[in-house]
Amino acid sequence: MSAEAVGAKTGSRWKLSLDTWAVLVAFLLALLVRTGVFKHVPW
Repeated sequence: MSAEAVGAKTGSRWKLSLDTWAVLVAFLLALLVRTGVFKHVPW
């Protein structure tokens, strides 16, 4: 196996869809607001 093939195999673990990343970020931000880290979201 070449180095590129090995790199492609190990790097594909973090290749999530954009929708998945958006949901994870939204849950993280909701958790931070819920716990009181952010008191007010300015939108």
